[in-house]
Amino acid sequence: QTNWESDEPFKASQLNLTPEQRTYLKSKKYIELVIVADYIMFWKYDHDLSTIRTRIYEIVNTLNVIYRVLNIYVALVGLEIWCKGNLINVTSSAYDTLDSFGEWREKDLLNRKRHDNAQLLTGIDFSGAAAGRGYVGRMCQPKYSVGIVQDHNKIYLLVASAMAHEMGHNLGMDHDGIHCTCGAKSCIMSGILRCETSYLFSDCSREAHRKYLINNMPQCILNKPLKTDIVSPPVCGNYFVEVGEECDCGSPRNCQDQCCDAATCKLRPGAQCGEGVCCYQCKFKRAGTVCRPANGECDVSDHCTGQSAECPTDHFQKNGQPCLLNRGYCYNGRCPIMIHQCIILWGPGTTVSPDICFQENNKGQGYFYCRRENNKNIPCAPQDVKCGRLFCKLPIHNTHPCNYRYSDVALDYGMVDPGTKCGDGMVCNGNRECV
Repeated sequence: QTNWESDEPFKASQLNLTPEQRTYLKSKKYIELVIVADYIMFWKYDHDLSTIRTRIYEIVNTLNVIYRVLNIYVALVGLEIWCKGNLINVTSSAYDTLDSFGEWREKDLLNRKRHDNAQLLTGIDFSGAAAGRGYVGRMCQPKYSVGIVQDHNKIYLLVASAMAHEMGHNLGMDHDGIHCTCGAKSCIMSGILRCETSYLFSDCSREAHRKYLINNMPQCILNKPLKTDIVSPPVCGNYFVEVGEECDCGSPRNCQDQCCDAATCKLRPGAQCGEGVCCYQCKFKRAGTVCRPANGECDVSDHCTGQSAECPTDHFQKNGQPCLLNRGYCYNGRCPIMIHQCIILWGPGTTVSPDICFQENNKGQGYFYCRRENNKNIPCAPQDVKCGRLFCKLPIHNTHPCNYRYSDVALDYGMVDPGTKCGDGMVCNGNRECV
């Protein structure tokens, strides 16, 4: 008889970080943000589009100040004002409005504009004490990487603080408990709406955010947006290099970059660069200098060109090359094998379940399938069962060989990774077929 078990994801603190996780934590993150102002905002500000845009630009500048301490930069890549009527049902129920906005983002906005996160700024008065709502730990997910914020105060700084709060939820932070501190009267993730402007995250928020990044490693926030993608006017001093700027090291008071003139956001005379892994003491590093070491046997090192401060595009070994003593095949710079995926999901000592466990994937019932199409499970073909749900055997549950993880929101969570070996000379493709 086969026994089935599932459980909540292991906490990050219980796992040894993989090289991928360490690299991810150190990387700069860029949130490509779209803000939507609803029809009530349009009426609230007397149909004045310029006033609404200016208010939103000020909010985004404040978001950048707040999130810089987390090594996150917020780039406004889209601004939409509903001046002919709301495109969703905006009501005093924050929960219903959040759900509607998430559905609209998934079905409409994402098809028109590539972005990482969307926030609805509304003039409606939500019932209760909340100034907004956001899904926790859902950054990069089509329906759930959203928040809604009430334009609850004339002071834009307070509204920016509320938007930072909802975005904090998206980035894995929950409300602060009574023992959480940030060194100020109020912290960003306080569950109580206060009159003081808050710019600081508590110790609890920082740790929750760190664990979220380690456990989930959301990929959409790794790419740096192009200067031309940013729709807000360039602001010298916001730490973000925009159109017309050569560098941006913050205000003259805070700038610590000897290569950059903080007053003009231009490079100082004689300087070739101000930042970047191929920049050293305001000059481009020599051509051939390693700027991105090989990360495993499926990766190759990348080198500075001598003509740019940026490291070239990441290159890696050809897909299909055997790796890890023929236990897997290289796939996009990695060597995905089931045992490593089990360890990430369950912790050290975990092994891959017996083949009989994977036969459940050809039934297409519950969480056991290869694909979902039109909200229906598509069972795995007999030859594809090792490309569906991943099954792992835990050392502490010897009587239960078939353990699995799942999420009703992140549908790929707990599935076998694309590129994983599923037979001799065969791997799982993006359609969960063993080819």
